[in-house]
Amino acid sequence: MQDNGYLDLFFAEANEYIEVLNNGILTLENQPDDEDAIAAVFRAAHSLKGMAAAMGFANLTELTHQMENKLEELRAGKLVVTTELIDLLFAALDNVQLLVKQIKENEGEEPAEFNFGDLIVKLSAYSENHEKEGSSQKQDSSTEKSLTLSSEEEKELAVEKKAKEKIYQLGVSIAEADFANVRAFMVFKKLEELGRVFKSNIAKAEVEDYEEDIDELEFYFLSWLEKAEFEAELEALSNASLNYLQEVKLQDFQSSSERESGELKKTNALNSFQSNSTVRIDIAKLDKLINMVGELLINKTRLQSLNIGKSKFNEIIPQLDRLTMELHHIVMQIRMVPVGVMFSRFPRMLRDLSNDMGKDIDFIMSGQETELDRSIIDELADPLTHLLRNAVDHGIEAAEIRKEKGKTEQGKIELKAYQKGSEIIIEVVDDGAGIDADNIAAKAVEKGIISQEEVEQLDKREILDFVFHPGLSTASKVTNVSGRGVGMDIVRNTVKKLDGQISIESELGKGSRFTISLPLTLAITQALMIKIAGDVFAIPINAVSETLTMETKNIKQLRGKDCIVLREQTIPLVSAAEIFAEEDFEAPKEETDKLSVVIIKNADRQIGLIVDQLLNQQEIVIKSLGNYLQDIDCISGATIIGDGDVALILDVRDIIA
Repeated sequence: MQDNGYLDLFFAEANEYIEVLNNGILTLENQPDDEDAIAAVFRAAHSLKGMAAAMGFANLTELTHQMENKLEELRAGKLVVTTELIDLLFAALDNVQLLVKQIKENEGEEPAEFNFGDLIVKLSAYSENHEKEGSSQKQDSSTEKSLTLSSEEEKELAVEKKAKEKIYQLGVSIAEADFANVRAFMVFKKLEELGRVFKSNIAKAEVEDYEEDIDELEFYFLSWLEKAEFEAELEALSNASLNYLQEVKLQDFQSSSERESGELKKTNALNSFQSNSTVRIDIAKLDKLINMVGELLINKTRLQSLNIGKSKFNEIIPQLDRLTMELHHIVMQIRMVPVGVMFSRFPRMLRDLSNDMGKDIDFIMSGQETELDRSIIDELADPLTHLLRNAVDHGIEAAEIRKEKGKTEQGKIELKAYQKGSEIIIEVVDDGAGIDADNIAAKAVEKGIISQEEVEQLDKREILDFVFHPGLSTASKVTNVSGRGVGMDIVRNTVKKLDGQISIESELGKGSRFTISLPLTLAITQALMIKIAGDVFAIPINAVSETLTMETKNIKQLRGKDCIVLREQTIPLVSAAEIFAEEDFEAPKEETDKLSVVIIKNADRQIGLIVDQLLNQQEIVIKSLGNYLQDIDCISGATIIGDGDVALILDVRDIIA
């Protein structure tokens, strides 16, 4: 069994390299000549192979070695990107992922036998019949060049270059014949007539006594001649031929150096391995730190509530408050992760799905830099996967149907993320068939979810919400992708568990938009403290629109229910004490002319919650209720307040629903 510390590091880095390979191969499929992408995937395959070899994983080493070989040939300009090559590389990558998964499941032991099928043979054989057109021609700039400059040599060349001189990189082939050393010497002599040799793969002083065959000479060369003139002079060489000639700019050395060191300037998914001052932290340790900061906040609140009086103690409290807030802010930032970490898995999935279903889809992602709590990101991947699969399967029509409808044959799916106030919004948008609200209503009535009379009272948004009901599917046929009526209820339940909400907008024939709203973090938040029947409760501040004190005479009746009119908007009124009546709460017995009301919101709906008393706003640490209490209606968690008592946190979604 391998050392656990090394294994953890291997799995963490292997998954990062796999992600770079996945993103890079996708980039190459769409941009075959992207040199940065080629360099990135080659480095990732090379590094993954090296790690696998160091850990003694023979099968993984062999597979990544074959990938590296093909990518090296691609980098050298010997191969051209084709659909076949992309499919082979993806097939190899899938096997790499499977191997890494099996090694992890086997606690660091690689399976003794792993069936690659004919994948290794196909990878190995993919060369001769797929050479890049013209790659063997002498003037092709893609000819492999082995001569390179160190960073120090690049600096030296920059100093030596005179104002009007040009820098050339060239290769000259020496004909197979006797006295090859002499012919090589004549090449040097000719070049010295045309300019200055800065560096060569074989030094001039070594040519005469060079014992091996000299097939090719490579140079970095300085000359005042224009490229065409220089090329004409070299063509006149006898028993030697120009293999390649390329003018090099000084700025090319900088970008080349950056590519070799993995420090590309472009910021995208391919550049995950830029050198930076980061360390890996076990998520369990980070969670423990979060809990400790939470306990510190609780104890700070308790200290503030002691009200000892004027003393040195009261001078220290503001300092403690400031330091605690700073520590809280830093720790919460540590938990934040760009959603791009999660988004990066989806382009490959969309590519494979669209290919399998014969659909042409343009998949666009935006807002990958938006940050979200790590615990939320881990839970959100499956719901987004389901929404995207549905968009491909049910949303985007076949090309011929889109053409008949006057749409472009290529469909479009967008995945967006952005911050709005204290929430993160994630949207899945497609320009497909849309959702038929009438069909949804009919299915709901058919399954006995609602009566025909009741459904006629609902608006379109309320009808579309039935999509999230278990077992309700409007798909005309079941596929291996979706259509069984399972999954959408799980999507909603998962989002709800994350203290978020999901809504649908859809227009038949034009497309759909699924919008997920999530809190920035789940651990610590600002809350409005209130009293209901003598007990203290907390309402997350992002669910509060406003608070007000009103006279009972301003209460109106609408369809037999209490409501108020606020800025020309009718808002239903609900008594908090009545909501919890069955939980042994008692409404206050005394009559009063004034009521304390909290206007709470969820999506585009809001109600007025009547409470006994409005207390204050404070930062709370959200605690889980545990497995036995987690399903209590209208309660989402608990927190410890200043006097050491427990205050329950209201679940606004349940109250408004």
